[in-house]
Amino acid sequence: MARIAYPTRESLEAETALALDGMKPMNIFKMMARADSLAPPLFEATTRLFQKGKLHLSARYRQIAILSVASNGVFPYLIAHHKPISMKVGLNEDEIDGILNFKLTLTGNDLSVYKFAKESTLLADVSDDVFNALPHFLGEREIVELATVSGMYNFFGRFLKSLRVDIET
Repeated sequence: MARIAYPTRESLEAETALALDGMKPMNIFKMMARADSLAPPLFEATTRLFQKGKLHLSARYRQIAILSVASNGVFPYLIAHHKPISMKVGLNEDEIDGILNFKLTLTGNDLSVYKFAKESTLLADVSDDVFNALPHFLGEREIVELATVSGMYNFFGRFLKSLRVDIET
């Protein structure tokens, strides 16, 4: 059970209520709305991660990074929501289960993305070896987007876990 009650729409500032109306009806967004003035820009940033053409980082790499953060950070809410998204963008069940159970079947570039997100989650830094593998297949913009995705999902996971936001059933 969440540590703080989810707000009612009526209790929110008008800008936040409108921004929340534009989001999927998920508990993460409801809880974020409690921070009224912070919620709209967070919703905007989150939406951009999933809008076609907004990121140069591929959806596959985005989801590998998110699942890496979710599994290494032990963030069940993120796992529950991003396992089906990962399948939609082309990860197969063996790849997903390998990420979530630390029995990786990923290789090559996929593995490099996983390692970047893992180290950023567990160490808050990334080793030179892991970082130096990225420019062989990602441009500078994509590397920054990967770091942004990893950082944002570490934020989301810690937010969700510390407030014990409920996974929708």
